[in-house]
Amino acid sequence: MDSWYTTKKDRSFYGLYFMGQNAVYTFTYMFLATYLLLCGLDAVSTAGVLLVVKIWDAVNDCLFGGLIDKFHFKKGRFVPWLKISLPLIILTTALLFHIPENLGLNQKLIFFAVAYILWDTAYTICDVPVFGLVTTMTDIQDERTSLMTTGRIWANIGVLVAMMIGYLLPSEAVGMSFSNAALIVCAIALGTMFWLCFRTREHVQNEEPAEEYTLQSMFRYLFHNRYLFIYYGGMLLFQGLNTATTVLQFACFYLFQNATLATVIAALAFVPSVIVAFFMPRILRKWDKYRVFYLSAIVYAALSVVIWLVGPLLVPQLVLLTLRGFVFGAITVLEFMFTPDCAEYGQYTTGIEARGITFAIQTFTMKMVSALASVVAIAVLGLFGWQSVAAESFAELAALNVAQSDTALKALWAVFTLLPAIGAVLAVLTWRKYDLRTGDVELMARYNSGEIDLETCEAGLSHAYPRTAK
Repeated sequence: MDSWYTTKKDRSFYGLYFMGQNAVYTFTYMFLATYLLLCGLDAVSTAGVLLVVKIWDAVNDCLFGGLIDKFHFKKGRFVPWLKISLPLIILTTALLFHIPENLGLNQKLIFFAVAYILWDTAYTICDVPVFGLVTTMTDIQDERTSLMTTGRIWANIGVLVAMMIGYLLPSEAVGMSFSNAALIVCAIALGTMFWLCFRTREHVQNEEPAEEYTLQSMFRYLFHNRYLFIYYGGMLLFQGLNTATTVLQFACFYLFQNATLATVIAALAFVPSVIVAFFMPRILRKWDKYRVFYLSAIVYAALSVVIWLVGPLLVPQLVLLTLRGFVFGAITVLEFMFTPDCAEYGQYTTGIEARGITFAIQTFTMKMVSALASVVAIAVLGLFGWQSVAAESFAELAALNVAQSDTALKALWAVFTLLPAIGAVLAVLTWRKYDLRTGDVELMARYNSGEIDLETCEAGLSHAYPRTAK
């Protein structure tokens, strides 16, 4: 560690940023659909708007990733973008959860669509640079792993904070509106994301101007980066069909007769993941990260199938969700460690340094899965007769005594358990094809930086990787 570029404080600031960022992301990902359904919006129409907005998302992420690769500030490559994004992500998150009550249904849908596009753009501006930042904070693989592990630990804490706020405050026990709960999340995000923006240095800089590559060469890079698409193709299935979190509060309210129970279920499912995160650095010193990740995904898929088969029995579900939380912890800690590997692989195989685009694909995929989970969950409920409600919290919903049909409740159980099980199984089958290993990436990184020649690099690889670069 004596030769590392970063100090303990630098790594702490990096972790704190992810706490705030993931608090914002998690609150939006997990509670936006619930908030929209409580606004009295039609489920099918809302799902349609969410899907249409993703068209902008596809353009937005790719354009911004390319902009990062081509445009360099004088005082850093990624940190200036983080400074620009900080006020934007705070303001747009607050806007997204403050749809005016006096608007008509169509006007509410338009307001939501505009607010969501603004939020999506702001999140891209903060997410792509912060993951790329690890490549300019250091070029030492162990140090990068330490930074990313620290980031994942604090990210999990941010997720837990957002979950507790979103599940507890709007429940029958407290009765706070989702709008006010969102303001609390924004305040936490501002206090934790600030430090990385204004107290961090980028130590590894490319003194030579970046290569000017064409759109054709960009697509060539993307086409030949097969591991990037294998990995995030699996993640799209895994997280995109993970609809359980989207409907957890409704499942607890209608199936277990208490929305406050969502706080307990979320804690039992998630706290084990935080525990695993603290032991992960020690685990990775003995095991390749892909092996740990893939084994965890297999166990997660198996437990997901069992959860669906058991049915809505509270005590068995609490036990199973707790067990699944441990392997989920391993997945969440490791899930973003593969993007830098794919970036090094892409540069090695094509000769094109396009890390902005690589991390933009990560951002696009993770935002896509959050939207996809909400779209699928809301659409399925709407297609099976879910009745629209208008309430600011579950305390108000309980007072209104709005009942759902048996068909809608069966659809709710399927969205809560069956769809996540299907997504997990399909993801495991997809990730079987990922055979890019950590030791090979280290050699590729040394070759990309000019530390070793191509012959030395290829001689040390575990297997051949076809190259298109000349």
